[in-house]
Amino acid sequence: MHLADEFLKKLSQLGDLDHEIASKLAEAEINSEEILNQVDTREQILLTLISIIGKHDELAQLPEWHDAIKRTQLTVELMQSKTAELGSNLKKYRYGNKSVQQYKKYL
Repeated sequence: MHLADEFLKKLSQLGDLDHEIASKLAEAEINSEEILNQVDTREQILLTLISIIGKHDELAQLPEWHDAIKRTQLTVELMQSKTAELGSNLKKYRYGNKSVQQYKKYL
């Protein structure tokens, strides 16, 4: 069954991409453009997988697909967490910058 092989290959690509995204989000310096490109690629793979499932419902029962769904949820949670962390750091930076501006008035 050629379609099942393609489906499993796409699932494997999705898993590899999930690992890359998680690694990039764990780095000290985050390259948002690179992550955005990976997320876009991930979306394309997911759309392809969903299209294949639309034609062959039985593929949705594969444990690999259920694992992909769980990884998707974890990836979204990780991205939300990292976004919140970066937002908090930005808020601290802006506050510090305003304080510096206030002190400069006295110099």
